Amino acid sequence: MQHPTKTRAILVAAAVIAAAGAFATALGEETASHNTPTVLSGKMTVGETATTTTDAPTEVPTPVAQPVLKAEIPCGFTSGC
Repeated sequence: MQHPTKTRAILVAAAVIAAAGAFATALGEETASHNTPTVLSGKMTVGETATTTTDAPTEVPTPVAQPVLKAEIPCGFTSGC
């Protein structure tokens, strides 16, 4: 069954409007569910600074990946069948 171009355009527009409505509803619910934080003090505090070190790798990374398993070539894909 073929639809005229005008009918297709109406269907696409309806789908876009429905998607926009769903997105707006989801966005509205997300922003409404977040509670505003309660300010306990106007004074800003600075926490301790954490320092970490990373050691150099103990082995050289593999320059080329090697497969663990190899596939068997089915008969008909090579001339030796």
